[in-house]
Amino acid sequence: MGIKARFTTTDFRRELEKRMVRIDKAIILNLQVLGEQLVNHARTLATYKDQTGNLRASLGYVLVVNGKIYTHYFPDTKIGAQSGKKLADELANRAVKGYALIVVAGMNYASAVESMGYDVLASAELLASRELPKVRQKLKKQIEQMK
Repeated sequence: MGIKARFTTTDFRRELEKRMVRIDKAIILNLQVLGEQLVNHARTLATYKDQTGNLRASLGYVLVVNGKIYTHYFPDTKIGAQSGKKLADELANRAVKGYALIVVAGMNYASAVESMGYDVLASAELLASRELPKVRQKLKKQIEQMK
């Protein structure tokens, strides 16, 4: 007398795929929230005078999933946003597997501003290093609760 399964291999695969889709959506949503938090943090800093508005406008992120751009977030429409998006796209081409959240300051003088002691992205990077472990824990709990 043996145990007989009440499901097929196809049923099992279908359920596994549904769960993977939910996990994927949870990861993407959490990374989008983190990305927006980091960009908004960097955009609200007042450590430098952005005379043209382009440096602040160039702050944004791109989210890459398995080598494909999933979304961009550049909340401004100035020329700087175009530069930021261009840089983000170039960097996105290097991310081929998994998830990549790439936060950029797209103006070519952003690093020069940072080197003069102003905060363009430095504190956003520190914020990311503090927040990413929290995002991982939150995701872990969300995944454990999925049925």
